[in-house]
Amino acid sequence: MMQVRDLTVQYGKSFAVKGVSFDAEAGNILSLIGPNGSGKSSVLKSIVGLVKPVQGKIEFREKEEGNFNSKIGYMPQAPLFPKNVKVSELVDFLKRLETSDPKEFQELFDLLGLKDYENVKFGSLSGGTKQKVNILQCFSIRKPVYIVDEPTASLDPYISNLLKEILLRKKKEGALLVFSTHILNEVEEIADRFLLMSEGSLLIDDSPQNFVKSRDKGNLQNTLMEFWNSEYLEKR
Repeated sequence: MMQVRDLTVQYGKSFAVKGVSFDAEAGNILSLIGPNGSGKSSVLKSIVGLVKPVQGKIEFREKEEGNFNSKIGYMPQAPLFPKNVKVSELVDFLKRLETSDPKEFQELFDLLGLKDYENVKFGSLSGGTKQKVNILQCFSIRKPVYIVDEPTASLDPYISNLLKEILLRKKKEGALLVFSTHILNEVEEIADRFLLMSEGSLLIDDSPQNFVKSRDKGNLQNTLMEFWNSEYLEKR
C-alpha cells in the first residue's frame, strides 16, 4: 500500500499541491485527472522523488529493504534521452542498468516495433516512437509500483491500446499503477479509482463506475461536466 498524507508542493510563492491525501493499494490502477496546472504531475514527481514536498509524507507499507525509489518504474510525459544516442545503444544501456528477464524484454521490444529504429538516433525519432522507447524503459523490468505521466500522449491507436494492455498485465501481476491523463474513456476502461484535482486540491476520490452510477449521466465525461458546472464552479 502507498499512503500519501497532507502532500504540499510549492514552487517559489505558488502552491502546486495543497494538502493532498490518499491511499493506493497494490494490484490497482489509480488515475489522476484534472485541468492543466491542477497539480497532477507534481504529485507524481513527488512520489518518484523528483520533487521535494514542503509538507506531508509518502509511505510504502510492506516495502523491501533499501531505497524504495529504485522499486518504482517511471514513465515521464516527455522522455529525456540524449538526442545523439541510437536506439540500439539505449536498449543496451537499459539491459545493463538493471537485471531484467531477457525474454520479457525482447517481447516488449518486438511488440513496440522498435527493431526498425535500432540505428536511428533518439533525437531523430517521431514523438510517437520516442514514447515507445519511453514505454520500454518503464515496463521492461518488473517493479512493484509504476508511475506514468500522460501515457498515451503522441501514441497512435494501436500502441495506445497496447499500453493499456501492459498496464492491465502489470496490475494482474500485483503492481500498483498510478497514471495521469486527460482522456476520460481511458479512466473508465482501466482505472479502479480516479482522483480529480484542481488548483492543487483533491476534489474527488472515487471509482469511475460508482461516480457515474451515483449521478446517472451515462459516462464519466458527462458526469464530471455536471459536477464541474453545477457543484464546483458555483461554490467558488
